[in-house]
Amino acid sequence: MELYQLQSFVTVARENHLTRAADFLHISQPAVSAHIKALEEEFGQPLFIRTPKGMELTPGGVLLCGKAEKILEQIEELTLFAEDLQETPVGKIRIGLNRDSEFLRIPALYQHLRSSYPGLEIGLHHAVSGTIVKMIEKNELDCGFVLGNYAGDEIRVMVLTELNLRVVGPVGMRKEISAACQSDLVELPWIGNPPGCPYSGIMETFFYKHGLTPRIEVVADQQSAIISMIEAGAGLNFMLEDEAIIAEKEGKLVLWGGKVFPIDLSFVYRGNSRKSLRIQAITESVSTVWHDVDLLGE
Repeated sequence: MELYQLQSFVTVARENHLTRAADFLHISQPAVSAHIKALEEEFGQPLFIRTPKGMELTPGGVLLCGKAEKILEQIEELTLFAEDLQETPVGKIRIGLNRDSEFLRIPALYQHLRSSYPGLEIGLHHAVSGTIVKMIEKNELDCGFVLGNYAGDEIRVMVLTELNLRVVGPVGMRKEISAACQSDLVELPWIGNPPGCPYSGIMETFFYKHGLTPRIEVVADQQSAIISMIEAGAGLNFMLEDEAIIAEKEGKLVLWGGKVFPIDLSFVYRGNSRKSLRIQAITESVSTVWHDVDLLGE
């Protein structure tokens, strides 16, 4: 039995899907399948049942998965302990990205880490903000970039900058959007967002708390998908103001002239990991790349 096999086991259980697990682990699907098969042979029982919805744990698989998760957590603790014995940070730092790399200054961050902390290996994983926070809480990521302030007992937050969100919509709805008030907007089609997306919280405040229910035509969680759906005429959604202004000038969408929604771009990590040399290294590097930032959640 190998640790990478346990990692594949736990990841498939979490994702309920071989392909998604392979994407997360950055290995091929056949490799993940081989890891699961090897464990099933060693344990002498099946771990998963294939269903139309994906991979579901067997009763025995549920129990074994819990044990595997604890083993991986203990390995992480051992790694951190060994790291504390070093004078410089070493090992892999798993970073969640909620936006494209250029926007988050990842190339500059990478250069700073490589020059200042050559013993660190960087792993990048894309997800929506809410998912990144949950993965950090579950120790599936070490840190990440998010929109919104998630400060709490388990999460420490570095606010990098404040951004503005604006309501945008298809060019074909220019007349309706330009003349619309808040109650008018609810009558237009909207692109919905899943609960883990910070835009869903803004929609909750903007509409639902006022007793308004928008017409959700389609749901998307990635910014690129949202923009594509807007350009295709599917409906309205939110977009960062600077990007929205440029897109409107290029004739790709229409910017609503009403309310502006401020939102923080933040860097987050587990509160109990802040003494880790790796976390100290990444927070120092992020602070340098983004200049002076504020630490919340202390």
